[in-house]
Amino acid sequence: MRQINSLDLQAIMLSLGCLPLMFLPYLPSDTQWYLIAVILVIILLVLPSKFQKCWICVVMFGLSFLWSTAYSKQYLLNIESLIDETLVVNAKVESINTRQFVTLVEPYYVKFSILNNTYYPLSTNMPISIYWDMSEIPKSGQIWQLKLKTKVVHSYLNEGSFDSQRFAIVNRNLLTAKIIQANLLDGKIDIRQSIVDNVLPYINLFTYRGILIALAFGDRSQLNDDHRNIMMKTGVAHLMAISGMHILIVFGISYFLVKVKMFLIPQRFMHFYIPIMIGWLCAVFYAWLTGLNPPALRAILALTIWIYLRYKYEQISKWQKINRIIALLLLFDPLMILSESFWLSCYAVISLIFIYEWIPLSKCIQHKKRWYIIRLLHLQFSLTILLLPIQFFLFQGVSAVSLFTNLIAIPVISLITFPVILFALITCFVNCSNLTFWLWLIAEKSLEWLFYCLNSLKFLWINTPSNFCLLSFVGIFAIIIIRIGFLYRFNITVLIILMILTSPLLKKQDYLWRIDMLDIGHGLAIVIHNGKSAVLYDTGANWQKSSAAERIIIPFLQQHDLNVIGIIISHQHNDHIGGLKELQRIYPNSWLMSSSTQLNNNYQCLAGNSIIWNEITFKVLWPNKMVDYAENEDSCIVQVTDGKFSILLTGDLEHNQEYQLVSLYHNQLESTILQIPHHGSNTSSSYAFLNHVKPKSSLASTSRYNPWKLPSKKIAKRYKDLQLDYYTTARTGQIILFFYKNKWELKTMRAHNRPRWYHNWFGYLSDNY
Repeated sequence: MRQINSLDLQAIMLSLGCLPLMFLPYLPSDTQWYLIAVILVIILLVLPSKFQKCWICVVMFGLSFLWSTAYSKQYLLNIESLIDETLVVNAKVESINTRQFVTLVEPYYVKFSILNNTYYPLSTNMPISIYWDMSEIPKSGQIWQLKLKTKVVHSYLNEGSFDSQRFAIVNRNLLTAKIIQANLLDGKIDIRQSIVDNVLPYINLFTYRGILIALAFGDRSQLNDDHRNIMMKTGVAHLMAISGMHILIVFGISYFLVKVKMFLIPQRFMHFYIPIMIGWLCAVFYAWLTGLNPPALRAILALTIWIYLRYKYEQISKWQKINRIIALLLLFDPLMILSESFWLSCYAVISLIFIYEWIPLSKCIQHKKRWYIIRLLHLQFSLTILLLPIQFFLFQGVSAVSLFTNLIAIPVISLITFPVILFALITCFVNCSNLTFWLWLIAEKSLEWLFYCLNSLKFLWINTPSNFCLLSFVGIFAIIIIRIGFLYRFNITVLIILMILTSPLLKKQDYLWRIDMLDIGHGLAIVIHNGKSAVLYDTGANWQKSSAAERIIIPFLQQHDLNVIGIIISHQHNDHIGGLKELQRIYPNSWLMSSSTQLNNNYQCLAGNSIIWNEITFKVLWPNKMVDYAENEDSCIVQVTDGKFSILLTGDLEHNQEYQLVSLYHNQLESTILQIPHHGSNTSSSYAFLNHVKPKSSLASTSRYNPWKLPSKKIAKRYKDLQLDYYTTARTGQIILFFYKNKWELKTMRAHNRPRWYHNWFGYLSDNY
């Protein structure tokens, strides 16, 4: 038994050795890496026998750390030479195509694997996502010769918003490209695409085709936006992504069917492992059919390890099994530690074990079938409480109706929709067209009924501020304290724990006011706030299917629990006004100020006007007249000041207006911070203007791969020549300014708030960023 305990301790240290990948600001250099390796070798050579177990744990942690960092560095080195280049490559299509029956095909991303590069050889096949806008339709298994302009995924980095750069690294999808030329070399498709082509004529007959495709093949690109929204607001989106639950259902159905068939064969052919092996093979086949995406691959690995541990070590506990499974998964792929779905899966399994062992139902209820609903409610309610911390951390909110929606959705999907889809796929192979159609129809009707229920429950999504994350652990601690009787013996300790958990709610901010320039790509969105309420200057762009307001601005406001009391629009170009309608829908009581008569203004943006808010004054400096449609030259120029420090907000101001401001205001333009006019284009930032503003720091909102290559080299050089510090959101992410009584402080997401190795500036674009 001591040996098993030692093995479990080593598994824990192996997992902990990968944990620094989440927090390291940079990966260790070769010198640092070898130095750590030498220290570990020395420890092994002079290992004190008295503390052997302790030192072995230290060595295991160190070896795991070295392996995880070397693994991550190797991945980055493999793609580094391919970033920001024009390449001619031979590549194989990896993603299945489910669009050939769609009447209107918009550009979309296709996953390829680069087999070889014309200019220099590759050490391994390199995955790449290519933005496909050609008329030809690539299918899985085909070989193409492609001329590409490569890029790297570079996320908008803000508090509260999705981290696409981290997600891309986890999924080995960091390298992307825009296609210049494409020639088909080998049109032969693989088995996966053949199966898809046989099934799609049936699926495309139905309304819920996107969900049917997602459950059958793991391709979520066809999901309807309305369906996505309903699933997210009701907390059932996890059921539509291929994960451990789906793999286990395939294994369970296959295992059960083989067990039934074994009653029909002679006893001499029966073997205990046959149902297990066939169930495992069916699960592997289904995971392969869905593209072996990371969650499916992780589920297959976990299932394989579980089967091995279950029958190799029959006496080990559930906690030991999950501990060893996590360790072996991270040994196979250390980058899993960065995956939110990995943490969610592990946390959910641990929660299930916790419920089973710590908060079980009474035995009389457990064994009575008529108490099924009570058992299901107990399980779902317990899971809801235990999953609150990770829900708050990953999604900045929770659905208040998820308890009820999951009670409906989980049985429907796991007992009807998904099994019927599996049988429909099987009947497609044997050409039972009538039976196949009816099976797909049953799956469609089950989804129709499910979404009818979900649509009536898509309310009460509760957004939670960041300081609620710690408080969400109260439920878990309460269960532990009550279960072990800790409350009656150590009530003072319990009180201290409760005070620690609630301390973020009582914490008083130390700054007077704050300004955040959000990283929204090409556009502008600035939040001026005091920790309770906020005024926005511009609202970012409105994109084809989303907007900066929906994806970045609103999540930021909700994480900080800010109420928008006012919105200032500089002018009416999309990259500045695009999110206005969405923000006014969420915050209908906010006032509006602009220089356009087309907008429903509460305040006119006219030179000389001002607004006082919480000891902060908004002085309007430009324009001197209202217009129908506000262009760059009509930008609403506002100087925000507390009497000691100030920031000059300039929108897309241009040279002529800069000269007029200088002649009107002279030294009154002097400000602590300058929002660089017009994103740093050549039409702005004149010498006269900069010499009168005299900013201590200047901030520009830009996108890394913007087609205008802003800020321009000429303007970047001008700021350097004048020895003016300037920051661009493309390089720094969100820029944060704190204003205190007698000082101010500037922080950026990449350098200060969230310095992580996976947020580095990968590639070789010019330094004017």
